[in-house]
Amino acid sequence: MGSTSIANGFRLIGFETRPDPSLQEVDQLFSELLNERQHAFIVIDHSLEKLDSKLIQQIRNEGGRIVLSEVPSLDDPNCYQCSIDRQLSILIGEDGDEGAQL
Repeated sequence: MGSTSIANGFRLIGFETRPDPSLQEVDQLFSELLNERQHAFIVIDHSLEKLDSKLIQQIRNEGGRIVLSEVPSLDDPNCYQCSIDRQLSILIGEDGDEGAQL
């Protein structure tokens, strides 16, 4: 799920794709997967984070049957920040010299 360019690439290697989905389309698919207790591996474009889907967060919190993998946008790959980047920065320290001690 994501931009047309990302979707086309994944379609070529055999994935079922949903190019440029709206928030309603994203929530409909995730709702169906959750209600039917389906197992799925879903690759989402980083830009889908901007849609603010509550179901994406629910799936991430539950873990298990539905696995979400996020990929950077092809339009701006250098602007990619994973949702755990902030936590990692805190853990290792901003300059990498300080961090949590085990």
